[in-house]
Amino acid sequence: MSPVLRKLFGKDDKIERELTIEDLVTLERYEEAATRLKARVKSSPKDLHAHLKLAEVYVELRQLEKALDEYALVADSYAADGFYDKGMAILGKAAKLVPGDDNWPRRIELFRRQKRLEHRRRLAIEGLKANTTTGKTAGNSAVEFELLWNQIAKSHLVEALDGEQLKNLFSAMEMRPLVDDEVLGEEGKDSPLMYLIVNGVVSASAATQSGMVNIRNFTTGDIIGEAALLEQKPWPATYRVQTAGIAFALDRPGFEQVMIGNEDPRGFIATLRRQDNDRDVANLVVRMRNS
Repeated sequence: MSPVLRKLFGKDDKIERELTIEDLVTLERYEEAATRLKARVKSSPKDLHAHLKLAEVYVELRQLEKALDEYALVADSYAADGFYDKGMAILGKAAKLVPGDDNWPRRIELFRRQKRLEHRRRLAIEGLKANTTTGKTAGNSAVEFELLWNQIAKSHLVEALDGEQLKNLFSAMEMRPLVDDEVLGEEGKDSPLMYLIVNGVVSASAATQSGMVNIRNFTTGDIIGEAALLEQKPWPATYRVQTAGIAFALDRPGFEQVMIGNEDPRGFIATLRRQDNDRDVANLVVRMRNS
């Protein structure tokens, strides 16, 4: 008998002690394999290979709930390290075990979105690093760029624009501090500037017979001045900083720079004006003055 066969099928106690987990699986001694694997993951919780093997053994033992738990743990660990494709492949295995359960396809789609977001994050930060104005305000440390990104990510721009568009946009916008009581746009005045608020609060107000009235406040992720820049209209109200913070400003030369080589200019412009904040403010001013 060959050494391999002797190891697998021999009855010697020494041979029994030499059997590996793979040997036990080959021999379909799944309970013993599971016992060994549980001991291994207990002593080494981050051993993803052992967790994955344990999931496969649980499948053979028809312990599907335990198998699904192991698959989920491995998939989440891969995703946390940025290996979304590996995570989605593991979730695909889990989904085949419970074909009627919509939870697993939803988790796969979540990983897919996270992968897209990570791609956008990387390119947006490249744009921030290429932007000379971010260095003046945020320094050039990786941590500070990450902090900027975490706030920028709350804007609809991140979901709607692809990575290259974000990179181009954030390399062209000027990073500005928002100073308390600073006027960013004055009602009726032409000033072709659009602002993406990173943090802080900006209020839109207009004059009435009883004095200035606050119409609406804007904060993280909001865009103001899109009508002033894209439609060359006067500001519909006076926009004043209520709480100091940071914003990215886009002027006409910056906008023209971003548009160079843009493969979807109409879609890009539609995304910039999607919130329609200036139009909403203009309508509220008219309604207020007519009431």
